[in-house]
Amino acid sequence: MTNARLATMRPVPQHVVDHMVAGMVGQTSDVLMMQFGISYNTWRKIRAGDPIRDSVAQRLERRVLGSDARGDRSGLENMAG
Repeated sequence: MTNARLATMRPVPQHVVDHMVAGMVGQTSDVLMMQFGISYNTWRKIRAGDPIRDSVAQRLERRVLGSDARGDRSGLENMAG
């Protein structure tokens, strides 16, 4: 394993989690992937305050706090059930 790259891990800041929860359409795998680009397993880690890959956390923060947070949510309403 000498060539293995170690991913930097960190938790998602609470204010980002709060934004996610406030705008969340649902917590199913499909909705989480469409709305935030994360899996249900990643969402479980985020909710628990566990670390996730830094690259995923950075992308998620841009999506939630940046312009993507106001992006097209069409089709999500039908999936929330």
